[in-house]
Amino acid sequence: MGAKGMATAAGTAVLLYLVLSGRLCGDAAGDGGNLDDQLISSAVSAAAEARRRRKEDALARREQRRASRTKRRWPERAPDGWVEATALAARTVRFTWAETLGKWALGEVSFGIKHYMRQQGNLQHEYAGSDSVLLDGPEVRQELISLLRYLKQCMYFSKKPYNVFLEYGGYGQNDVLIKKSKARILKPAFTIVCDRSSQCFLLFIRGAISVKERLTAATGAEVPFHHVVVQEGRVSNLVLGYAHCGMVVAAQWIAKQAIPCLSKAVEQFPEYEVKIIGHSMGAGIATILTYILRENEKLASSTCIAFGPAACMTWDLAESGKDFVTSIVNRNDLVPSLGLVSAAKLRVEVMSSSWAHDLRKQIQQTRFLGFVNRSVSFIRSHVPFVSDPRSKVVDVDMMQSQSPEAGSKPSADTHAVVKKRPALACWSCVAAPKQSIESSIQIEGTKVQTDTDVQTEKTTEAATAALVSIHLGELNLQESDNREEKGSALTETDEDAMELLESLTDEKQLPSSSSSGQEPHQLYPPGKILHMVGLPAAEEATTSQQGAQEEVIALYETPRHLYSKIRLARSMIGEHYMPKYIKTMEQLIDKLAEDIDDQLDSL
Repeated sequence: MGAKGMATAAGTAVLLYLVLSGRLCGDAAGDGGNLDDQLISSAVSAAAEARRRRKEDALARREQRRASRTKRRWPERAPDGWVEATALAARTVRFTWAETLGKWALGEVSFGIKHYMRQQGNLQHEYAGSDSVLLDGPEVRQELISLLRYLKQCMYFSKKPYNVFLEYGGYGQNDVLIKKSKARILKPAFTIVCDRSSQCFLLFIRGAISVKERLTAATGAEVPFHHVVVQEGRVSNLVLGYAHCGMVVAAQWIAKQAIPCLSKAVEQFPEYEVKIIGHSMGAGIATILTYILRENEKLASSTCIAFGPAACMTWDLAESGKDFVTSIVNRNDLVPSLGLVSAAKLRVEVMSSSWAHDLRKQIQQTRFLGFVNRSVSFIRSHVPFVSDPRSKVVDVDMMQSQSPEAGSKPSADTHAVVKKRPALACWSCVAAPKQSIESSIQIEGTKVQTDTDVQTEKTTEAATAALVSIHLGELNLQESDNREEKGSALTETDEDAMELLESLTDEKQLPSSSSSGQEPHQLYPPGKILHMVGLPAAEEATTSQQGAQEEVIALYETPRHLYSKIRLARSMIGEHYMPKYIKTMEQLIDKLAEDIDDQLDSL
């Protein structure tokens, strides 16, 4: 570092001396000018080399720190104190940023997703394909009524005070086995109650309601998770796979507290069943917790009801739970198919769509947007370094002419003069498109390609004209002529639109914390999947009713591979909440009742 600093200091001292002594403005054709040029070239070369080495060293250090961070294992237990919780929260925020906004460009989020959503249309019919099984009949209706009751209890536990939850479920204080209403990072809120009416021990897990619970859901790295299948006290199978890190740790934390309590309760009431119920993140945790409980001999009959479960485990694990996990999905709910791999697939589809072309047309056809973009373009072209933070200060070596003869005879018709600044020349790398040029510069016989934006102005100083001169034939500016053309407004709008699109589609090069180790795995919702699908009404409606056709709700058992792809819809977020689930289930129960009545009437 000492040699690099000395080289930089030496180069700076030489440049300062030459600038103050006025030798930069001397005659380029004289011997003194040639000597000065050689001194400048050597000093600038040394400074540039030192700067390049510093950048390489800094980049290497950043890569080492990044590699050390990504090699660290995610926690296998919930944090004990606030120090561990703060460190985990910071790491979770970095991970979430790198996997979401760190990868998606602004234009893809703002315009691409919306355009691709319109282009994609309603895809609910894919859940009702030939691979899906339609479920109806009195038994299905009775099962839905039972599921609806559990869902309402789950909503009361998540949204209402605990006393209201007990009152709605008809429970007393004696029926409460465990109560954990305050959530922490990787420590979700849960409760265990004894439901004497159904002879079940119900374990409710709250979803991502508070900030700490959302941090648990955002800890989305994949960790190994294995399930030991126990039958009749013997290990019959071992299922290997990966699962959501935050949900695995949260499930293990709940298991440590719930297993002793449930084991004692099952010994006292052997005829009672154990059911774990949750929604969203709570559903994913409930599923993983069920896998853990079933490895205990006393709790091997535990089952799970998951409403809107997150994609939390790989294929083999999800398939192994079809006998004891029931997942219910509502219409266009996004969460069951949301994961790192599915989000990457969606980004590829959005990038391959024609959203940028349509946005450009919209900008051209909208006067307000055109005015805004022309204003932004004007600011970017006149204020240095505001347009792009990545723009660099042009080195003094960029001011050297290609040959000693290049600056000896400046001409007003064929040359443009670079504006002289108080110290070094500061040229922004991003200016008006018509002023962007690619100039070839030779320093000590080496040809360097640089992108330089030159602002032209008339000057009468002969010394400044001798300093730097650039051929107009190479620049091809024609600034004054283009401003006077009648069709310049549309051309400027096109260029402004292209500038905006370039900034919107600029891909960020932030590293992914999951890509350094291994490729992420496709995660799926667990167990048997029951999807409430909204299909268009039959075409039997009269002409007066065609304008107000409503969807017909149907229940399908859907294959798992359908949830490896994100299907966009305007209601994909709103339909994830529990009130929407309750409304759809009530509509489905009423429809099944009508179908049963119609069948009885036909008989």
